[in-house]
Amino acid sequence: SGRHTHPGIDSGYVMQGDFVLKMDGKPEQTLKVGDSYQTLPLEPHDGCSVSGNKLLDTWVIEKGKPLASPAP
Repeated sequence: SGRHTHPGIDSGYVMQGDFVLKMDGKPEQTLKVGDSYQTLPLEPHDGCSVSGNKLLDTWVIEKGKPLASPAP
């Protein structure tokens, strides 16, 4: 997805396939079906599909703010 941030909390659940989540200062996480994840507001991260995946993702973001912004 490219390195980015969200202005609010991002919570997700892996419904199909494998997903790699890369977060600054943390080891790379390989998530499988049934795993969940959360990123904090403005926490730079990147997500990559390993085997084709489906995610259920929700964001709690103040109205009028962008969903995502590129991270430096």
